[in-house]
Amino acid sequence: MPRMFLTFQSTTVSAVLGAAVVALATSGCATSTAYPADSHLAGNWQLDRAASDDPDVVIAKAVNQAEARFRKRLARYGMGAPGGQGSADSAPGQGSPDGAPEGPDYSLDTPGDRYGGPGLVGPDFRGLRQRLRQALYPPRTLMLDVDDGEVDIGADRLPPREYHVGEKISRIDEYGTAIITPSFVHEQFVLKSRYTSRAQRMDSYNVDPASGALNVTEQITDPMAGRMIVHSVYRRG
Repeated sequence: MPRMFLTFQSTTVSAVLGAAVVALATSGCATSTAYPADSHLAGNWQLDRAASDDPDVVIAKAVNQAEARFRKRLARYGMGAPGGQGSADSAPGQGSPDGAPEGPDYSLDTPGDRYGGPGLVGPDFRGLRQRLRQALYPPRTLMLDVDDGEVDIGADRLPPREYHVGEKISRIDEYGTAIITPSFVHEQFVLKSRYTSRAQRMDSYNVDPASGALNVTEQITDPMAGRMIVHSVYRRG
């Protein structure tokens, strides 16, 4: 990645450096651009599925809540009822005499009603579930290689991705296009991602000094589904 360099006069450099020293001395900021020697992140790791969160449960809860909120908005404007087709609240036999729910059958994933009408084009919750599963499902294996100022992360034998601490990078991943900022917070390696879709993501990696396990936390804040957090535990392979 090309780097930008700014040239100042010597007096300006001295002033800037002096201000930076004062700021560091007074701010107490925990973020660092250097690799802490005692992080113990480097190595090969195997997922302990029994000790980890089930991402399907987390995703289903968040997306179902988002879908329920959308159905309520439809009902408020008279464009459908929360108990329509596809809702967990509906029951067979309610609605019209033939057992079908009254009013248009607004599908949240496939536009159109049962009479062939155009229906309502709503959020693609089915596609959202798929993207979230791709983004939040933890890999079975992780390989971490840490050098001063650089962290390489490989997952399930795929080529590792390089992260230079303190340098922003642009990348297209399974969730979209993002600007990623890597940093260390004490012994914890953190990746903060901001997506063009306005979604945000934060991945953190740290080793528990007591158990020696690698704890990976994936947090996504999606504009439709809200915040989801998945904790995964890895053991040395």
